[in-house]
Amino acid sequence: MSIQSKELEQRFIDGFERMAPDAVTRKIIMHAIEVFSKKGFTGAKIKDIAASAAFSQGYVYLRFKSKDEIFTKIADLATEGAGQSVQYAARLEGTPFERIVWLTEAYLSPNSIAMQHWRFILLQIATSEAIPEEAKRISAEKMRKPIEHLVPMIIEGQKAGEIVEGDPITLAVTYFSFIQGLAITNIQTAGQAPMPSVELVLTFLKKG
Repeated sequence: MSIQSKELEQRFIDGFERMAPDAVTRKIIMHAIEVFSKKGFTGAKIKDIAASAAFSQGYVYLRFKSKDEIFTKIADLATEGAGQSVQYAARLEGTPFERIVWLTEAYLSPNSIAMQHWRFILLQIATSEAIPEEAKRISAEKMRKPIEHLVPMIIEGQKAGEIVEGDPITLAVTYFSFIQGLAITNIQTAGQAPMPSVELVLTFLKKG
């Protein structure tokens, strides 16, 4: 992994810690993502989240009033984090395609915080009828942010002759479809399936 990708990974972690500064809350959130991913919103219970995090139910209730509140908090963190991850990459020094390579490396690294964001976003899509209304509102408001932040890099890369011609929005949607698909595989195989190389993932995007 490149130095830049490692820098992005650290920025993902720093961003998560800024948005959820309490360490106990972060632990509950990460375990809640696992529980919601396995059981869905309807099937998940506070006791499941508490057990996964090795806390008592009462301790979890000190931080969150209900699983609805936990889910909504994660929805906010996940959608905000997904958008911020692309913004971080866009600020790095390098060509447009290099920045996208570094972003992808950071996404595909083991236990990536950013991949957890995408896993949770997928969970919301899969259980959209059951999830809290506030979580739906937050997601609808922020879901397009990653695409909106990636499009300028794609346009810049097309002008530089690094990225294939085509509608930038379509290319951005295709990119995140790959990332989301890999997040699904990560969920289904409990992280045991090998991830494809960054070169393979970005074959469709690189010119020549």
